[in-house]
Amino acid sequence: MRKSYTRQESSGFSRGEEVNERKPWVISVPPVKCPDDMTGIPDVYIQAWKKYVGKVEPQGGDREDWIETCSRLYWGVRNLGEDAIVRVHGKTDIDPKQLIGLPHFGQVLNMPPIDQYADPSHADRYAINSNVRMLMHRKTKLSSIYEDDIKHAFASLIRDGVSSFFIKFMNQAKRLPNLKISGTNLDELEQQVQEWGGWAFVHADDDPNALLIQENVDIQYEYRMFMVGNQPVCGAGNIGLKTPIDNMHTRFDPQMQKIRDDTTVKNVELRPDLAEQYREFATRAGRMFAHCGYGAYTLDLCLIKGEVSIVELNGLMNSGLFALNMNDLTSALRVNWKQCLPPILLETAI
Repeated sequence: MRKSYTRQESSGFSRGEEVNERKPWVISVPPVKCPDDMTGIPDVYIQAWKKYVGKVEPQGGDREDWIETCSRLYWGVRNLGEDAIVRVHGKTDIDPKQLIGLPHFGQVLNMPPIDQYADPSHADRYAINSNVRMLMHRKTKLSSIYEDDIKHAFASLIRDGVSSFFIKFMNQAKRLPNLKISGTNLDELEQQVQEWGGWAFVHADDDPNALLIQENVDIQYEYRMFMVGNQPVCGAGNIGLKTPIDNMHTRFDPQMQKIRDDTTVKNVELRPDLAEQYREFATRAGRMFAHCGYGAYTLDLCLIKGEVSIVELNGLMNSGLFALNMNDLTSALRVNWKQCLPPILLETAI
C-alpha cells in the first residue's frame, strides 16, 4: 500500500533542536536618528530604545527606518534569549572579536565590524541558480562585464523577441541601481551598460555572472516572504510606508499594492487570497532551494501576467521588513540560530 504524507505547517521550529548548543545572540543596532513624528509608535519600542540606545527625541530621522530598527531591537531582546547581547554601533564598548562565532540579528553596516562583516546568507547570488531563474517567469541571461559577452546576451534575448531590458549588477548587490534600457542595437546597448557600470565593473572582471540581463516586464503585487529553516515563516507586502507596527496580527500580512508606490498607502488592498497563494509557492520553493545553503533569506514574489513569480532573493539581515509579524520571525530565528552565523574571516586577516 502506498503511504500518503502530509507536511504540517510550522513557524520554523524543530522538536529535535539541541538547546544546549545555543549560543547567545548579538542584536546589532545601527546609528539611526529618531524621527520627528512619533505618532502611533508603541511605547514598548520607545522604552527599548531608551534602555539600550539613548534618548528618544526629534532628530529628523526617517520614520520607517527608525521603526524597523526599533522593531528588531525590541523583538530581538524579547524572543532571542535573556542572554542576548545588544551592541549599539558606535556606543557599546564591546570588543568585536569576542562576538565572532555568535548568531547575529541586525543590519550589516557599509563599514562592518569583523564579527559581522557580511550577511550569513548568499541568497543574493540567486541568479546562478537555474531553478530560481526558471521560476522568475521572464527571459534572462547571465553575462560577464566584457563587451563580447554582453552583446551575446543581448543578441540571444533579442532573438527571443525582447527589446526592453532590466539589468542588475549581481557581483555586489545594491552597489549599483538597476538599469532599464530598450532597443535592438547591440553596440548602443553595450555602451549604455558600460557607462552605467563605470568603476564598479573593476571589481567584477573575474566574475562570469556579474550581470543579470532580463526581460523588462510588468510586475504586480510585490510581496516579501521571510524564509527560515527552508520554509516561509512570515511575510508582508512590499509597501514602503508600512512597518511592523502596521501588521494585522497575522503571519502573512494581506496588505498589498497592485503597483508598488513608496509614497502612499492610499492604493493598499487586502488580498488574503493572494497571500495564501504566495505562501504555498514559497513553501514549494523553499523545498526546491533547501540544498542551496541559503540559510535565512528573503524571497520576493509578484504576479507576472497572473502567474506567481520570483522577483529576487536577498539575505535577511538588510531586507526591509514592511508590515511584518516580528514575533513569528524572531521566534523562528531563535530555533534556527545556525542560519544567522556570519562568515568568519581567516585568523590571519583579523
